[in-house]
Amino acid sequence: MAEVEKESSNEKLSKDQIEQDEKTQEDFQKNGEQIFNQEMFEELAKQKNYNALAKIAEKDKTQFKIFKRLKWKGQLYQINESIRVNFQDTLRIGIIKRITSIKSFIDNQELPLLQLNWYYSKMDLDSQWERYMKCFSEYELFLTEISDFIFIGQIIDKVKVLSLNEYDSFLDDDISGQNRLFFMRCTYNSEKKSINPNLNELEKVCFCEMPQNPDLVYIFCESCKKWLHMDCVHLTEDEAKNIEEYICVQCNK
Repeated sequence: MAEVEKESSNEKLSKDQIEQDEKTQEDFQKNGEQIFNQEMFEELAKQKNYNALAKIAEKDKTQFKIFKRLKWKGQLYQINESIRVNFQDTLRIGIIKRITSIKSFIDNQELPLLQLNWYYSKMDLDSQWERYMKCFSEYELFLTEISDFIFIGQIIDKVKVLSLNEYDSFLDDDISGQNRLFFMRCTYNSEKKSINPNLNELEKVCFCEMPQNPDLVYIFCESCKKWLHMDCVHLTEDEAKNIEEYICVQCNK
């Protein structure tokens, strides 16, 4: 049973999902108005159509409640925490934007739901960003505007989403091995297919002038004081280990 404290005062839906939401809502309309009742509650909950359920229930303030935090299976969850969930049989990561509960009409049982904004990984970005894949980390996330409601039973675990500098510090301390540590430096607008801030505004490394990717190995030039990609200076990691003081090709000219 979830414990909640009352507040004091989308992976984007596919076309089929949107059509299903609209059809379901039409089925429960009377004289042009949606009637939220037990039949609707049970049908939408059975379909796991939590977006449609929350949208309709939110109009009935006696049935729809908003909370500050929620305790589920001994773990406390709060607004703006990032979690990993099972969404449509896929592991996804989102940030909690709202904690809600919808009350049944007949037995006072409640259905706790979380509204999440989804993160994208680099593999979710539009193909126009393919040439920048080298500078994006496997552990880099991009917060999107896409929002969905999920049932709390879909939660897998909490994750940490840090700034790049914080993430680098964790790596230096060698405590990142549980696959729960990620970082974010940009957001992504799925409609405009745009990254913000623009990549040109991010700090660059190497001659290739690409943003830093902490997954990669770099070598430091003692002359120009730049961190350089190993492949850009045509060195292997084994070769670099035998170099005590590296001066890059450009500085040697």
